[in-house]
Amino acid sequence: MSEPDDEPPLVPLVNVSGNYEYLTEEYYRCQDAELAGGTLPSPTCADALDAYIVPVALEKAAMAGLPVPDWFLTNEYFQPPAVVDAINPFSRRFAVVRSEAECATAAKQLSWNFKYSFCVQRISDATELVEVRMVAGRTEQPDYADWASLVYAVFALPVASIRLLCTGPVVQFSAIGMLPWRTLTATERRWAEELVRRMRG
Repeated sequence: MSEPDDEPPLVPLVNVSGNYEYLTEEYYRCQDAELAGGTLPSPTCADALDAYIVPVALEKAAMAGLPVPDWFLTNEYFQPPAVVDAINPFSRRFAVVRSEAECATAAKQLSWNFKYSFCVQRISDATELVEVRMVAGRTEQPDYADWASLVYAVFALPVASIRLLCTGPVVQFSAIGMLPWRTLTATERRWAEELVRRMRG
């Protein structure tokens, strides 16, 4: 049984659970709040779908002026190095592919044996992946404070993990993932609770 503080505060207008996956209980909470009318919840169902579907998120980020890598959709061969994301409805997996030997395995696994397309982001051999924890536009990782603020402004997810591609001084947006409430630090929970209080008015 979960401890009381392992559950996020529930407020009709803001969902700080950190998991807005389609067809989950948290997604339906957002949907119920939308259907109730009045002020739209944060996030909306559209916000969640835009953020979690990688090619949609990349396009939305680019349209908002955030730097993104070159990317394309395929269900067959691609050249490494690359970050490859599943976009089928059954998987949130991704792989960093740095050699030719890894390409066929990654393509087969992430496409469900070539049934679905996957998203390929071009990187260089020097590119490193960085995960940034973001709560209400803030992060405990000071080097990425601006990114946390910008991504929150664009995608409106109160609690999320941001994947960035860092190649020397060049930083690009790559994807948004879940950051479940139970994994939040004390500071992150305080930020989330402050957001809930603000939304309550």
